[in-house]
Amino acid sequence: MLENKDGRNQTAAELLEKKVTVGNADSMKIEETDRYLTISGENYVYIFNKLTGLFESMKSRNKEFFTAPMELNIWRAPTDNDRKIKLEWMNAHYDQSYARAYETTYEAKEGTVIVRSVIGLMAPTVQKILEVKADWEIMLDGSVTVKIDVERDMEFPMLPRFGLRLFLNSEFADVTYSGIGPEESYVDKRHAGSHGVYRAAVEEMHEDYLRPQENGSHTDCDYVKVSNDDQSIYAVGEKTFSFNASVYTQEELTDKAHSYELEKCGSTVLCLDYAQSGIGSNSCGPELSKEYRLDQKNFEFMIKLLVKENN
Repeated sequence: MLENKDGRNQTAAELLEKKVTVGNADSMKIEETDRYLTISGENYVYIFNKLTGLFESMKSRNKEFFTAPMELNIWRAPTDNDRKIKLEWMNAHYDQSYARAYETTYEAKEGTVIVRSVIGLMAPTVQKILEVKADWEIMLDGSVTVKIDVERDMEFPMLPRFGLRLFLNSEFADVTYSGIGPEESYVDKRHAGSHGVYRAAVEEMHEDYLRPQENGSHTDCDYVKVSNDDQSIYAVGEKTFSFNASVYTQEELTDKAHSYELEKCGSTVLCLDYAQSGIGSNSCGPELSKEYRLDQKNFEFMIKLLVKENN
């Protein structure tokens, strides 16, 4: 695996480069309604929902990537070791959380659009769980970089995870990533794997536990690529991140008691996480160690999304 002199993964460093001059600046347009911003370029059309602060649709070369709107994601299907903390998570309604934008503004410059949203992560019958400030930068080449500042209400329990959830067309069925693999890995469950570049079909990334639960994450990732026959969607971070790709939703894994009951959702569910809390051993052992908890009051997350045609 190639690295730059500064220690960064070379592929990730290349993907992070800003390519402002790619394309015709006159082709970049933005239209605004009460609810939506539509940002379009030579080969893409993105629809941003001003009420959620997230993208509702992303098309490239007239092909829609999403089967459902993008989400802010803090839930995971409880593991066997989450059997105690999951009661606190459910009392906090983490499994019912949703994003609501209080303010969305944008600034258009030659070759770039910056959309800024102030978002509350809400749930029924409880106060705001998180306050999120998200800056989305859409470049002339169609790449999208988001920088997210998070402030957590410390009255709530530690978070299961924090990140973005994308529902992709099921044709995006092949995954390549630079991170810890090939087995699943978590912040406290990674010694069975090694850092490298791995490739797998999305269906193969599911760990078929007898009782459905969170599974298949990979930590310490420089980038992940999800591909169909024609195109690839890349996600890359300035700092390493974790991801899951699955044919099942976390709701399905939460609701079903046995693995044979699971039903595929018809999409490729891609979770791009700043972090998850560790797995621990609380089914029969002590609580999760503090060093492995997603329990900070403030944190920042940056991720870049871009689309490339397959050669």
